[in-house]
Amino acid sequence: MGFYKEDYKILESLKYQRGGGQYYSQLSVCEFGSQDLLEDIDGNVVPPAENGRWHAAKKAYEEFGITNYECIDLEGVHNALRFDLGLDLKTHYQYDKQFDIVTCKDIGHWVFDQKQLFTNIHNLCKKDGIIIWRSAIGGGFAQGCFAIHHYKILQLAFSNRYLLLDGYLTEYLHDIHQKGKFPDFDRKEATKIDTLPGDGFVPRVEAYAAREDSWRYLPLSKGLPSISATLVFKKQEDTPFNPPLFYYAPNAEVVKRNAKSVLQNCLPLIQKGRVAVFGAGEAGGLAAIFLKECGVEVACFIDEYQKGQKDGLPILSVQEFIQTKQSDCDFILKGPCQKGGDNLGTQIPVKSLYYYWFVG
Repeated sequence: MGFYKEDYKILESLKYQRGGGQYYSQLSVCEFGSQDLLEDIDGNVVPPAENGRWHAAKKAYEEFGITNYECIDLEGVHNALRFDLGLDLKTHYQYDKQFDIVTCKDIGHWVFDQKQLFTNIHNLCKKDGIIIWRSAIGGGFAQGCFAIHHYKILQLAFSNRYLLLDGYLTEYLHDIHQKGKFPDFDRKEATKIDTLPGDGFVPRVEAYAAREDSWRYLPLSKGLPSISATLVFKKQEDTPFNPPLFYYAPNAEVVKRNAKSVLQNCLPLIQKGRVAVFGAGEAGGLAAIFLKECGVEVACFIDEYQKGQKDGLPILSVQEFIQTKQSDCDFILKGPCQKGGDNLGTQIPVKSLYYYWFVG
């Protein structure tokens, strides 16, 4: 449980987005876990205090002018509130405060009741507040009880109308015998996820995990490797926490699940209000259902093999679309598992839907 270089960068980014230092003087922060200040803003290791304990992460927030700070940890270090994060904080401890920033970093995967954990995070965060989450994801022998699949953290966010703002990936090597960056583990400098919407997050995670220099390929005698994501979400609605539910349904119903959140997080900004659909078959029909659920107008279908109309809309060739409709559309959308459409020669992007966005 630590505060690292990327955590400074996240606070800098939030400050920039909200117009400067005055923003921070009014903020409140609650951290799950008695977070230690392990790195400075340049990534240098911060030495422990004279008593051998690491400094509290509160010190880093104070550098940004944030003084309204609380943390929760059964260990009680850094004046933490001794609350069990696996219990309902409101009913068990009468703790019903709300904060502008709520963090859960390197501790959530130790809590057995994951539904209650995420409910607590959600409840403590104000509407339009920020949630910063860091935990092990698939790709190694993670320390703790859980490693969350990278699809699932997106589904959790989409089910609750969170907006994904920022993110980093890093690797840990736990319980190494040789001296690492920290006494019990080594840690690589975090890599920023340059393309953050949902259509970029998953491939970035998978590419990071597949790197040839990944610690995952070391023999276990060197240590236990894990990959962690640090993700920053904005809570946009003050509604009860909605856990993702995994149940079967026809595809036409699946693509309606959390559709507006998927559109906001995973696809280009809607400015003109119209989108073209590539393919006039089943996959294209699903893309059209998705867009209609989001309240976005379907301009037409694009297909080189079918002609006429589909659902009362024209089916155009690529060339016909470029000549007559392209300037009126924000982008072209492909349905799930739709083949082709990657090199149409258009001036607007071609984007795809993925089923894993909608499970929840």
